[in-house]
Amino acid sequence: MSDVINISGGAGPEEAVAIAAVITHVVIEARAAANKPQQFPRQSTWVESWRPREIHNPLPSHVYDAEPWITGTNPESP
Repeated sequence: MSDVINISGGAGPEEAVAIAAVITHVVIEARAAANKPQQFPRQSTWVESWRPREIHNPLPSHVYDAEPWITGTNPESP
């Protein structure tokens, strides 16, 4: 952007300053937006809730001993 902005059409000094301020603000915002990496919008919880996902087993099998069920004996019973 050039440093000189020609504003015509009967704008007075106050209007010209306001127009220049808006143009400067828009240019600064555009430069800031261009410097940010692109971000995709995050889906809401409602949208994500219906999607299939991996459901982990709440009780890992390696923590428990399956021997009593296999043999039919229960060492804890009297």
